[in-house]
Amino acid sequence: MSPDIHTAIASRLQSCQKPLILSHIRPDGDAIGSIIALGLALKNAGKEPQLVLEDGLPSKYRFIQGSDMVTSKIKGEYDLVITLDCSDQNRLGDQGKGLKVDINIDHHITNEKFGELNLIEPDFPATAEILTENLPAWGFKIDLEIANALLMGILTDTIGFRTSNVRPETLMRSARLMEIGANLAEIYLHSLVNQSFPASLLWGKALSRLVKENGLVWTMITLDDRKEAKYSGRDDADLTNILSSIEDNDMAILFNEQNDGKVKISWRSNPPYDVSWVAKQFGGGGHPPASGAEVEGSLEEVVKKILKFTKQYMKDFHSKGE
Repeated sequence: MSPDIHTAIASRLQSCQKPLILSHIRPDGDAIGSIIALGLALKNAGKEPQLVLEDGLPSKYRFIQGSDMVTSKIKGEYDLVITLDCSDQNRLGDQGKGLKVDINIDHHITNEKFGELNLIEPDFPATAEILTENLPAWGFKIDLEIANALLMGILTDTIGFRTSNVRPETLMRSARLMEIGANLAEIYLHSLVNQSFPASLLWGKALSRLVKENGLVWTMITLDDRKEAKYSGRDDADLTNILSSIEDNDMAILFNEQNDGKVKISWRSNPPYDVSWVAKQFGGGGHPPASGAEVEGSLEEVVKKILKFTKQYMKDFHSKGE
C-alpha cells in the first residue's frame, strides 16, 4: 500500500471537525468495534464525530464503552464521510444513498472502492485490525476504551482467532491491545458466548430445518421465526458461526428472509472453496471463506436458485480437480 494514501488519510482525519462514520446494515462486531474505535479516537482529538448504523446497535454489543455514541440516522452537519468494513456503498442502507464518501477503509477483497481515498487490505482478517495497525501512525493514541473496541472487532470477525485468514501479525496486534488493557475474556464472553433467549429460540427454529447433503449444509430463518422468537433484529444472531462449525462439511449456507421482499444469504466455506466468487455472482461479496449477498424474491425461490448454483459450483470445482 502506497504511503501516500496513509498521508492523505491522516491529513483528512486531522483537519476535519465533524466527521461522519458509517458501516453496513445488519452490523457485526467488526463494523461496530471499528466505528466506535475510530469515533473515540477522533473524539479524544477534539472532534465531534457522528457514528451511524442504519439498523442500530444489537443489544449484545452494548457492553462496549462508546456504544452510546451510535445512532441510526444522520443528524446535522458533517465535513468528512468515512465508511468502515463496508464493501459496497449500497450496504450502508438508505443513510448512505447519495453520500460522497471521502475515506473508505475495509478488508473485503470484493470492495468496490467507492471512496475518494480507498484503503483496502484483504490480507487483514478484520477492519479493526487495519485500524489497530494504523491509528497511531495517523496521529491518534489507542487508549483502553479504543483497545477494547478494536479487540472486539478482531475477535468477532475471526470467530475467536479460528478463521483461516488469521496470521501471526493478527495475534501480535491483538496482544498489543491487551497490553493496553483490553479485556479478552470479557469481550469473548459478551460477543461470542452469551446469547439472548430470543436469539436462542431463533436458533432452535432454524436448526430444526437443517439439511446436509454432499458436503453442504444449509438452513433458513423466516420472518415468522423472528416474530415467534420475539427477535427484533434483522441479522442471523450469529447462527452462521454454528453452521460453519458442523463436522464433515465443506460449505454452509444460511438463508435469512427479510421484510423487504429480499433474502440475505450467508456462505461459509473451508479451503479451497472461494465463496466470495459465488456471492459476487449474486451482487454480493466478502472473503473466500465467508461471504454474503442479498437477493430479491420469495424465500422459496431464492433458496432454490442459490442451492442450484452453489451445488453446481462445488461439482464443477471437483470435476476440474481444483
